[in-house]
Amino acid sequence: MAEVCPSCGEAFWNEKDVLKMEHKAKEIGIWGLGQKTKVATVGNSLAVRIPKRLANFLKLKQGVEVLIHPLGRNKLVIEETSKHS
Repeated sequence: MAEVCPSCGEAFWNEKDVLKMEHKAKEIGIWGLGQKTKVATVGNSLAVRIPKRLANFLKLKQGVEVLIHPLGRNKLVIEETSKHS
């Protein structure tokens, strides 16, 4: 279980729990998929490039319709719309 700072809300995990989380992330294939990218302008919209490794993991292809919605102020969720039909 994490300890949470009452001032800023940051969570602190003990080493044993962190190792368990790392093992699980590696087991399900998501370890190391996080990458930095920049927001670009395309016409009058903003665009975010999804790195190839992450796109492959998510099985995203050019032309696939997705639903993007916020999960708080600093997180976005990307879901294929075909999974919502």
